[in-house]
Amino acid sequence: MRAVHFGAGNIGRGFIGQILHQNGFELCFVDTNAELIQQLNQEGGYSIEIIDEDETTDFIDQVTALNSLTETEKVIAAIEDADILTTSVGANNLVRIAPTIAKGLSQRFEQKRSINILANENAINASDILKKEVYAVLSEQEKKVFDQYAFFVNTAIDRQSLGKIVDGKVVAVVEPYYEWVINCQQLDPATPFQLKNVVLIDEMQPYIERKLYIVNAAHAAIAYLGALKGYQTIQTAIQDAQILTVVNQFLAENVEYFVQAYQFDRGDLQSFIAKTLKRQGNQKLSDEIDRVGGSPIRKLGPNDRLVAPVVKLEDFNLPYEAGVKVIAAGYHYQNADDAESESLQASIVEEGLEATIKKISQLDGVLLKEVIAAYQTQQ
Repeated sequence: MRAVHFGAGNIGRGFIGQILHQNGFELCFVDTNAELIQQLNQEGGYSIEIIDEDETTDFIDQVTALNSLTETEKVIAAIEDADILTTSVGANNLVRIAPTIAKGLSQRFEQKRSINILANENAINASDILKKEVYAVLSEQEKKVFDQYAFFVNTAIDRQSLGKIVDGKVVAVVEPYYEWVINCQQLDPATPFQLKNVVLIDEMQPYIERKLYIVNAAHAAIAYLGALKGYQTIQTAIQDAQILTVVNQFLAENVEYFVQAYQFDRGDLQSFIAKTLKRQGNQKLSDEIDRVGGSPIRKLGPNDRLVAPVVKLEDFNLPYEAGVKVIAAGYHYQNADDAESESLQASIVEEGLEATIKKISQLDGVLLKEVIAAYQTQQ
């Protein structure tokens, strides 16, 4: 079996690629990093370092790679021949890969061959987002064909996956823990294989939100609160008692949303949070705050990890004091090497804080005033 995966970054290689390999797939990565593509093709695979007690290593073989910028026709041909199509390119980049995916699928569907398409991004219902971008370049007749053969399957992913250079080669460095949750209701009924080492469920929304509002929210909260104090890594920031107190309170507030909205067991969620913070504080990893805090405009969006849970708590008339502090810290985030951070700070200077928050987070009323007050206190 063959898999085409868009995105040969740390998540693509260190997580999705590894699981697909364990399921017997040959891997064709599609990326724009010419050096990495050359490495994958020369080696016929890549190494993964697992940060566990035994410091396990894994070599993923049967790997090829294509450049989406210079080898478009080969990418289209690979999609025609694939048994599954997956992505991990970042939610903002789905629009960029959609035209190529659309071309490949169009030629594939001329043979009346269906396929599962799984977008594995840190966004709610990322495969729905990819579907929207793909359908945007289709004619009405093509959409009808895609409705028959294209199965866009929503997922939720969770694994810390970083990278380092060893002897001039890029190596993925991952934690032992992972979770790949897949909506089995959206899979092609004619799928000829059954994936192992994944979690198949009937209802995705609670699990997607749990990942976004607890795991991703905790990570971002540590990053933005840590940046306020000048820390460089997540692992150092999380050792600050004040930061850890706010993060724990933020997550405890979010737990109440899950209890109210989905009747999650409070004790189970508290254990999940404890495990999450232990993972993110793993001293064997060194995760830079500028990596985790990058793209603050997206992360401060109304449907993302910081603002969305706070708005939902307000709707349920539940406390959200720590959530306000975390959102405010996000608006303080500065990184000259991050375009969104620069744009965010420029907007605050030129348009004012209130207008910027209204534009980016779409907050108003009491919640808006509370974020502004918290921001000013942090100054």
